[in-house]
Amino acid sequence: MKQALTLLNTLIIGFAAIVWTGTGESSDPVLADREMPAAIASTCALTQAGDSGVCHESSFDRRWVAKTVQGDLFIVTNEHCTGSDCRAWLVEKTEAAATTLLSFDATFRLRGDKGGYPVIESYTGMSATEGAYSRYEWTGKAYDRTASRLVYNVDGVECGTREECRHAAGEAIAQKQVDRAVRIWENVGGVSWI
Repeated sequence: MKQALTLLNTLIIGFAAIVWTGTGESSDPVLADREMPAAIASTCALTQAGDSGVCHESSFDRRWVAKTVQGDLFIVTNEHCTGSDCRAWLVEKTEAAATTLLSFDATFRLRGDKGGYPVIESYTGMSATEGAYSRYEWTGKAYDRTASRLVYNVDGVECGTREECRHAAGEAIAQKQVDRAVRIWENVGGVSWI
């Protein structure tokens, strides 16, 4: 009886492992170099550095994000890209091919998901004092931008939207931080002080 239970437990665990990983799939999904969508692989030719050596080596970081009904999602970034012009791509790898679903700025956060497709919030720095957050959500067929908001930075610290910055300036005055309040008014409101 004990041997029968041990055999039954082994069969149940084995069956669960096969179901968990899927037929012919490993439990650790991978996006290989040869599977990289052409639009992403060709971005090395567009880099400002003009270093052709970058194009000949694998310079893409791939991070598995989620399992979808069609396949697996990966975030792809260029390891050699630095600065504010870097891009990230959301790639879905199916049995047929790997497809780029969305290209966005490489400063981003992933939020909850809809059927495995995460909400993506990316940040684009537009100047030393302005930036924008964009929110992308899965609609069932593609990603759409569902929100965008302009934010301001003062002395390297984000104070938020124009209204939030006005509020931050008021709080700075209440805390007797007049210099900070003046810098917020100058950078966000365009008020010039002599």
